Amino acid sequence: MRRRTLTELANNPDLISGIYNYCDRWCERCPLTSRCLVYATEQEDDEPPASRDLRNEAFWRKLGSIFLETREMIVEWAREAGVDLAGNGEEHEAHSNRKRQLIDNHPLAKCGKKYANAASDWFREFDQTMEVSDSERLEDAREVIQWYQYQIAVKTIRALSGRREEEDPELADFPKDSDGSAKVALIGIDRSIAAWRLMQLSLPERAGSIMTLMLQLERLRQRLEKGFPQARDFVRPGFDED
Repeated sequence: MRRRTLTELANNPDLISGIYNYCDRWCERCPLTSRCLVYATEQEDDEPPASRDLRNEAFWRKLGSIFLETREMIVEWAREAGVDLAGNGEEHEAHSNRKRQLIDNHPLAKCGKKYANAASDWFREFDQTMEVSDSERLEDAREVIQWYQYQIAVKTIRALSGRREEEDPELADFPKDSDGSAKVALIGIDRSIAAWRLMQLSLPERAGSIMTLMLQLERLRQRLEKGFPQARDFVRPGFDED
């Protein structure tokens, strides 16, 4: 069957524009994959297993064709955004590094990374001392926690980064990408707290250590809502629309 181009896929009228910008990338659990361009692209590339092998020539040929398609789109995006792709890269890189350092040292970013590390430590100790559980509730809870474990920090950092770029007063009346990113982080926090509660109910002997993690998440949730007071009201395409 002929492989459809990215342009052909994007012309599907059933797709929701920008739906993938504020999702958690958990396609297996998403109810709107049929309306997502990213998912459609990945499914289009769902070819025989050999093509997924990094050492297979077919994989690199396919990747090359995708690059050629995407390069034209990037040039167009840069033109629309007023980005000079041939500009001084060293100066821009130095500025980006300074900005990244400021964001990485932000209390919200540190809080998100601290939680991710603490959750890793908890599961590492849990796996060393507990037998494998066949509890479906326990496994479901673990899957949720570990899916959002690092994403919470990543989305928080993206929200902080976006906010610095949205200081233009002319953009004040437009929905902010930073609020959208913060909302995804908040949803991850909400679901993680609920999942930890399920873990706590399944493992009453570990209630204390789990409570510590839940308190970390609750502290981050409150700080994030205070720092991004409009985040909960952000309307994500597809997900928050009637």
